[in-house]
Amino acid sequence: MLGDRKPRKRQAEVTDLDLVPIMNMFLVIIPFLLISASFFHLRAINTTVPVLSSKAESGPVQSTAKVTVIVQLEETGITVSAMSDEVDEQTLRGFETVIAKEGTGRYAMDRLSSFLQGIKTSYPLSDTVIIMPGDTIVYETIIRAMDVARNTGETQLFPNVVISGKVG
Repeated sequence: MLGDRKPRKRQAEVTDLDLVPIMNMFLVIIPFLLISASFFHLRAINTTVPVLSSKAESGPVQSTAKVTVIVQLEETGITVSAMSDEVDEQTLRGFETVIAKEGTGRYAMDRLSSFLQGIKTSYPLSDTVIIMPGDTIVYETIIRAMDVARNTGETQLFPNVVISGKVG
């Protein structure tokens, strides 16, 4: 009678999963992520990168020539110079100047603005300024110089402002 027995099938135990702890975790994490995401703000400053160019052929007249203005922000003041493949060295040396700091220790941005306006009226097609800040120049001064170089009041001066370090 041993053979008359039917083999018993083992039945798997059915258990219910307890999802309450996982739901509680999501209940806490989701609002936290939503709240923290609203505090993230990204700000950008539009600048361009300097590009090496080949020397242009000589012969363009002054009204169609372009110059690139270099503004160096230093501890003692602002040094302004210009470079161009289309303009002779003698004329470019006329654009070299040093604007000393004011008596209060602030940079004379209004004098820089009027000097850049003079260059823009001489060469209206010029559109690039390279700003080279020193190691100790604060961020606000660099941004202010960029704003002065881009426009003065309603007049747009040099829309392409490039930030560069000193070479050599």
